[in-house]
Amino acid sequence: MSNVNISKLKAIVGDNNVIDSPSEMAKYLKGQGKPAVVVLPGNTSEVSSIVKLANEQNVKIAVGGTVAGTKGLNGGIAMVMSRMNRILEMDHLNLVAHVEPGLLHKEFLLKVGEAGLNFPPEPYEVETSSIGGCFAVGDSDSKSFEYGPTRTFLLGFEMVLPTGEILEIGNKCIKNVSGLDFIHFAVGSQGTFGIFTKLLVKLLPVQEAKRAVIGTFTSIHKANATFNTLIKRNVQPTRMNLLNASLAKNAIPGTEGQLVIIDLQGFKESGKNIANEIAAVLTLGGGTDVKIIEDEAEYDQVINGWLKVRADLNGKPERILEFLVGPAKMPQALTQLEAITGDLGAYPGVVVEGLLGYVCLALPEGTDKLALAAKVNKLAMSLGGNIKGLLGHKLKAEAYNDAEMWQQTIGLLRELRQQFDPKGILSPGVSLEA
Repeated sequence: MSNVNISKLKAIVGDNNVIDSPSEMAKYLKGQGKPAVVVLPGNTSEVSSIVKLANEQNVKIAVGGTVAGTKGLNGGIAMVMSRMNRILEMDHLNLVAHVEPGLLHKEFLLKVGEAGLNFPPEPYEVETSSIGGCFAVGDSDSKSFEYGPTRTFLLGFEMVLPTGEILEIGNKCIKNVSGLDFIHFAVGSQGTFGIFTKLLVKLLPVQEAKRAVIGTFTSIHKANATFNTLIKRNVQPTRMNLLNASLAKNAIPGTEGQLVIIDLQGFKESGKNIANEIAAVLTLGGGTDVKIIEDEAEYDQVINGWLKVRADLNGKPERILEFLVGPAKMPQALTQLEAITGDLGAYPGVVVEGLLGYVCLALPEGTDKLALAAKVNKLAMSLGGNIKGLLGHKLKAEAYNDAEMWQQTIGLLRELRQQFDPKGILSPGVSLEA
């Protein structure tokens, strides 16, 4: 790989926005890679010029909102988008916003809330996630049963392609795609198909009221049984999450036992009635310390506790295993899972998102993740589900002894990446096959 031309980078973005001192670079980086330089572009034209220079010199680029991951980047450029952090437009009538990618996700939520609007997707990592990262990662959180997945909140974008060309796509119309939907195809591509420079984001009216119902249980199975009771009664809150004892104390200090957090966002009076019904179901199901939380500060404390747990798990992808089954099949799934793992209550971490039929396991030190994944995928498949993501697809292909299916999948992914990025410039540490 060619050496990075520092003087040309400075000519593009200015001397103050090119950092090559290791001690100063450190605050912009995460991971074990050692880029040659951190660059802070200020507009789309600068991003395009940097990418074109990287192509000319065969230099790789990793991109981040406020912090860039350095996996696979030894030498090369870490591009950090933190200077591009403005809300360019907040359109109340059309319920959309034009946003630059480097704006912190949590800052955007504050600004949207101050405007009396709502952006449901939550930060992947509370302190460092940006709006660009929100859509580049494309992760869906536990509110997606009610609000839909993250990708549905992107109506269009401006993107610098891996060749340095600039692509603009989308508009303020909710129905704006016929045929191939490249807008949502780009969500979750993790910077491999291009670098977001502007985002057109869908907003919603602010909720009239927010409440949480919490309670603790002696076992995961008793706690999850209350979810099934609520589903059978057609009670569908914004989310209902279960954290095992190991994680519960991180979410709400002092908690003993398995913690249920049920979130209700919506209307004042109907929400009050539903909250009372949920509290009754939790109590009858064996819950203790069952409480309806209506105070805004206390509600925020509970939800922020959940977000902290979620961010901690997201920060260790190599140490977590995720699978999905139909929500009604969760009792069987947890019983069969415990036969494989042992007591789930004592596990380093277990999260159940009851409306989504989703389980996340934080694995003990020394666990052979792939061996465990094969066992868990087998049980999930027996209940109509599978391990999350492409790992699940790979394990399903192996279970059916269908190597051709897996080879066709990874072949298509590699071909797409090659078409967009013929020189392999962008996001060298990202594997779409993981």
